[in-house]
Amino acid sequence: MTLVLSVATPAFSLQVSDRLVSKGGEPHDPLANKNVVLRATDGLLVFGYTGLAFLDGLPTDTWIADRVSGGACAGTGGVMAYGDFPVRDVGSSLLALSQPLQGSAAFREFGGEICAAGWQWSGKRKRALVRDVLWLLQPDGERLRWSQLVPRHIPERKEVFRMTPTGNRAMNDLAWQALLDRVGAAGADWESVEAILVDAIRGAAEQSPGTIGAHCMSILVRPWTFPNALIKFIPASPHHGTAFGQTVEVSYSPWMVAPDAIHAPAVTVGGLSCEQGLLTYAIKTPEPPEGQQLKAAFQSQERPTN
Repeated sequence: MTLVLSVATPAFSLQVSDRLVSKGGEPHDPLANKNVVLRATDGLLVFGYTGLAFLDGLPTDTWIADRVSGGACAGTGGVMAYGDFPVRDVGSSLLALSQPLQGSAAFREFGGEICAAGWQWSGKRKRALVRDVLWLLQPDGERLRWSQLVPRHIPERKEVFRMTPTGNRAMNDLAWQALLDRVGAAGADWESVEAILVDAIRGAAEQSPGTIGAHCMSILVRPWTFPNALIKFIPASPHHGTAFGQTVEVSYSPWMVAPDAIHAPAVTVGGLSCEQGLLTYAIKTPEPPEGQQLKAAFQSQERPTN
């Protein structure tokens, strides 16, 4: 189980998640990636999931990335790949995720859900209006269905925000309403909302330490400005790895999928940005310690096997 909090507002779309994968109610992988950023032909989304850690023998985030990229991610051997990839529109991408899961009893049994926060526009118009969206895939009777939580029509769409938990909410209805009130009171201040959500996840981790982790990933998506995706690894304590014979403080990044590029999850030292292509992004990390000689580096993140 896990906890992913996704928010869609007329001003920003944000997803904050923990990084813990558990097995049998016990911590299994404290640094599992649970997010995929997708630049579709008519939208920009960040996906989060809960439930099974593996689907079809792949880590679930890799399975999601592979499905929305038209099968281009499962065999990715390096950190970055460039070319023409069969990434489609948002509707086709959502269908590519839900269709193969319809017959999966295990996905339902383990409380599987997928959430996508972000933006959509008309791919047929050069200057199409951009609207915030919050998609949620969950059981509806005998089938899995995508629900759109943001009102479609103006003026209501311009006046409300929507937020949903994916996974173990670990709070009662009163606490959830109080969290909604705090997020609503923050208005367009996404950094305040980010801090509120990180605090909520860490509070939930104290209540359910075997299934929710305190280390967080925050992803802000915005198609109209650089970077389109602002990614922040927010650990509860510093993380260390070895590079070039040095012990260094490291951060992590998620899958990023676009029609012209695919970037696999990576371990990074210092910040990193991509300033060209259909999906620009910036990875914001804590400043390297003063005595650390290596200030910037990245490599692919080793993924667990099923």
